[in-house]
Amino acid sequence: MKKSLKLYLPLMILSVLILSTAAQAGVYLESEVTTRGMPNRPDETRIQKCYYTTGAFRIETGSGQIMIMNFNTMTWYRLDPVSKTYSEMKLNELADKMPKMNPEEQKKIMSGMQDNIQVTPTDETKTIEGYKCKKYNVSTMGMKSEHWVTRDVEAYDELKAIYAGMAKSFESNPMLSQMNTLSSMSKVQGVPIQTVTQIMGGRRISTVKKIEKKSFSEDLFKVPGDYTLKEMTRPRQ
Repeated sequence: MKKSLKLYLPLMILSVLILSTAAQAGVYLESEVTTRGMPNRPDETRIQKCYYTTGAFRIETGSGQIMIMNFNTMTWYRLDPVSKTYSEMKLNELADKMPKMNPEEQKKIMSGMQDNIQVTPTDETKTIEGYKCKKYNVSTMGMKSEHWVTRDVEAYDELKAIYAGMAKSFESNPMLSQMNTLSSMSKVQGVPIQTVTQIMGGRRISTVKKIEKKSFSEDLFKVPGDYTLKEMTRPRQ
């Protein structure tokens, strides 16, 4: 489970419930996600919705799951709207509870995670969803992907600041700072409009269909009061 937790970099938390609903400036992304040829999984196309602010994000996967990450508390939530249950991971506590080891060994293992991310820019360009995009090849954890990115979106500066804030949040804990792979991904200069990933012999294509600057209610990043906490189960291998 610890290995799986390291792969889930982003985390969100519910803040204390407030009677009045405040608004947070942020960015909304809506993407079409197509999966083909994945073992033990049917081919599908779904719409994924992402809500980003400087302190939290929310992802509605389009397959029945909602994920929330709060970077102020470094807490990750996974919600199941059907059963009205949720699970949570407190990353700071997780890092503190990891087995103690020699500082040099610890640094070697954690820095190895960052070294596994290779970002290679190319000279290839093409137009996707009306945006002129440049191709980056990214290799991480045995997976290879193409990132077609652009700076020509209205919300580029906002997203850049949000991503920088996410990376900075990991620096508050010495262990988490070693696990911070977001700094490596900052080499991709732009907003990914399309990402093509090769996974287990299959392919996953994510294409941004809509990107807007918006203000969000704080409630969007909180666990609803009628949800029940359950223990987080280990993802299937």
